[in-house]
Amino acid sequence: MKWLFLFFALPGFAVYVGNPADPAIMNTGFFSSSYPFFKCTSGYIYDYTSNKRYEADTQIDPIRKFGLHSQLASVSLILLERVQLFGSAGGSKEMVHEGPPPSFSDLVFDFQSSYQFAWSTGGKAILVEWGTLYLSADFTYFAVPSSPKTYFKFLNRLNLPLSEEKQKLSLREWQASLGLSLRLFFLTPYAGTSYLHSRLHIQQGPDTPAILYHNAVNWGFFYGITASLTGRLHVNFERRVRDEFAYTISTIAVF
Repeated sequence: MKWLFLFFALPGFAVYVGNPADPAIMNTGFFSSSYPFFKCTSGYIYDYTSNKRYEADTQIDPIRKFGLHSQLASVSLILLERVQLFGSAGGSKEMVHEGPPPSFSDLVFDFQSSYQFAWSTGGKAILVEWGTLYLSADFTYFAVPSSPKTYFKFLNRLNLPLSEEKQKLSLREWQASLGLSLRLFFLTPYAGTSYLHSRLHIQQGPDTPAILYHNAVNWGFFYGITASLTGRLHVNFERRVRDEFAYTISTIAVF
């Protein structure tokens, strides 16, 4: 039965990149004019991951597919319109998209999870600027800390627990990316490549050693577009492929 629970322990997070040129394109705020020494922003991030893959360091079956909803509040500090320091906090909820191993195909069950606390921090920097074309770098660190609420529930169709043991988890990952952005009036499309380093720990029980998973694909690609009619309010859409298949919608207000 433990193999069934381990197979469905599918937490993770889609690392949102955002527009790499954010420090430069957010040049006007509600209380700040163009080119001040610093500006602050706040926003909302909705992230949906349809597929992300993990492999274990041992002979345990890989995690091939899972889905994830994340909702985060974000804040940032922009310095000289070239550097941005940011952070976010909120929750994430997992969804299973594949069935149990063949040895458990005769079982009838449901997978259930609740929102778990998650946070991230990082920074962006404009490396080179050619008119309205920007080459930028981004670094993000994300964590799901282990806590009494960080676990999964496994229920049968009668809503009865299959096991009393909680599958506790913790997640630590970082991502570095490089991208190009082109400002065209109120639209700023962008695209780039990223490297993701993700480590997932799953604890089956108090007397069982934790199992370590790592992401199966490290290199990925992202693209998106930012729209801003006033310069103070921004809406961003992003798509990520290869290392994870996800999209993100976010809003940002500049002060």
